[in-house]
Amino acid sequence: MMDSTTHEIRGKAITIQIPKIEDWTISDLKKCCKKNKVKGYTKMTKYQLVEAVKQIIDNFNKTKEELK
Repeated sequence: MMDSTTHEIRGKAITIQIPKIEDWTISDLKKCCKKNKVKGYTKMTKYQLVEAVKQIIDNFNKTKEELK
């Protein structure tokens, strides 16, 4: 299943579709955690990795809202 989000860039609507986080591979989840400096990601279960990535996205969205 895919998630879809629409953003406006330079006055044009852009739709982005990505797989649901739960459908990501463990490798992709670990890459995301590594890039975002999540401690202990190498020993996490898939469920823990999914939760960590969700937290990364939530923090990103909060920061984005604060900048508005």
